[in-house]
Amino acid sequence: MSLENILNKIMKDARDEADRFIAEGKEKAEEIQNKAQQEAEEAAAALIDKIVKQAELEASRLVTQARLEKRIHLLSLKKEIIDKVLRQAFKKSSPVAETLKRKIILKDGEKEELFDEETLIEELRPKLEKFIAGELKI
Repeated sequence: MSLENILNKIMKDARDEADRFIAEGKEKAEEIQNKAQQEAEEAAAALIDKIVKQAELEASRLVTQARLEKRIHLLSLKKEIIDKVLRQAFKKSSPVAETLKRKIILKDGEKEELFDEETLIEELRPKLEKFIAGELKI
């Protein structure tokens, strides 16, 4: 074998090995890129799930808060209406309201006191609210 053939064979072997290293390097780079892309997609999916859950919780919280505010507002309106009805009833029956008394039993006897309008309204409101709720079946 001549020197030129030996050099050509060495060069060919070197090129083949270099091509093999390049192919292996490209393959490893592609594997690394695919793995990184898969990890990025998984991280993005996990982040999206987390954000969706947070959004659902926030939406649920807002709906609950709105319902509570609506209920509080309705209760406030109901109280105002009942107070208005009771006050109008007192105005129409003022002579009767002035004579309403209650008997308080004490350890050492009894005493009577007149009902004032505010006290009577406060005592009648829960009973009236219960009656109205029963009539409306709520």
